[in-house]
Amino acid sequence: MFYLQKESEFLDEYKDVAFIIGSPEFFGAKSEDDDRINVLMMCIAYKDIETNYIEKNKKIVVRMKIDEKDLDYYKSIIKRESVVKFKVRYEKEQGEELAEFLLSDIIENNYEDEDLTPMLREYLKPIIYNDETLGDFLYNRALGSFDKNIAWTNNKNILIAFDDSSEYNNNKAINFFRNIFSDKEDWDIRIKDYAARKIIKDGNELSAKNGGSIVDEDAFIKEFMNKIDLIEIIVHEIDNYVNYRLGNKKVFHIDVIIEGDLSGNFINAFVGRF
Repeated sequence: MFYLQKESEFLDEYKDVAFIIGSPEFFGAKSEDDDRINVLMMCIAYKDIETNYIEKNKKIVVRMKIDEKDLDYYKSIIKRESVVKFKVRYEKEQGEELAEFLLSDIIENNYEDEDLTPMLREYLKPIIYNDETLGDFLYNRALGSFDKNIAWTNNKNILIAFDDSSEYNNNKAINFFRNIFSDKEDWDIRIKDYAARKIIKDGNELSAKNGGSIVDEDAFIKEFMNKIDLIEIIVHEIDNYVNYRLGNKKVFHIDVIIEGDLSGNFINAFVGRF
């Protein structure tokens, strides 16, 4: 049995309902006064087994409350992008755009349903965004983005991606990528040079503040640019935000992130472990 803090918001009646679990990862959050976590599973559709009513036009959420240590277990038995059969309690006030349920029991995973299983197959068909210059981008349902592995400099591939948005915003992302790939050798140098200079400047300032030694900037920049590779460029076109990630796990156990905009400006760079 699973409980939420506001269990009273759900009906007392237990019903058997089939769900199509969507692509997004399960969301989990912990309140300050509770050791357990509230987990949300985003669903594409549900079918009431008793009435055969099917809903696919609302945002559908199944909630459960579990110990944090059990999250991986439930992820292993409740697969994303699958049809499952749960025993649930309906929320008392179902909205016009949102339907929420409280999970009571897992009746069957990998459930076969004559209505939902074909719906899942249709949902899982590849979605392609084609650009005549850059080629095909594959839709990543888990992230809501279009992704593509594409050749960069030195016979290496990088990941490029942009958010699934309006055609107007998608075109902004595509035009940005076209601009970069029209002179990728120059962009490769510019990206690495900005990252190297920002990292060594910040590092030396921090070291000097703490009474440490100063690293030779020119030597660091040369070493950095020879050993670090561009890994991915992620565009969030609605926010006018570009994320560049650089790294080389054979040399460093860190990645370097550059933040920029769709005009090609670099705004910040920092190191982080991934």
